[in-house]
Amino acid sequence: MTYGQLDALVNNWSLELEDQEKHFLHQATQINTWDHILIENGEKITALHGEVEKVKLNQKRLEQELDFILSQQKELEDLLIPLEGSVKGESGSAYPQHTDEEHERTYNVAENIDAQLKRMAQDFKDIIEHLNTFGNPADPTDPVCKLLFIYLDNQNLVGN
Repeated sequence: MTYGQLDALVNNWSLELEDQEKHFLHQATQINTWDHILIENGEKITALHGEVEKVKLNQKRLEQELDFILSQQKELEDLLIPLEGSVKGESGSAYPQHTDEEHERTYNVAENIDAQLKRMAQDFKDIIEHLNTFGNPADPTDPVCKLLFIYLDNQNLVGN
């Protein structure tokens, strides 16, 4: 092998090495970009998970309030049925004071239920406004959105 051939071979290797270096730097830059995107999306997923947990807690609280209101409605019905029967059974008002006390108690229970229904309506309004602040995702192919819907579907929160 001559010096000229060796020099040409070294030059070829140098050019090949430069090309490989450029290719490596390009791939490293691309991987770095992907890494930043993954970190940002991970933070978004963590934030969304926190919001989902808050919504689940609010949903549980609302369910408890609904159960309480249902029990009060049942209590009101249980109070009204005998009261209506006694009113129908009596031709006149033999016990006006007792009837007035029952009427007042029934009215107070109805007012209490009405106040609770108003609080629940406000709670629903607040939750809906909170959920509406998120808005619709601009890009349905966004991996974060896909992961959120998969998570919500697994938690039975979507479609119910």
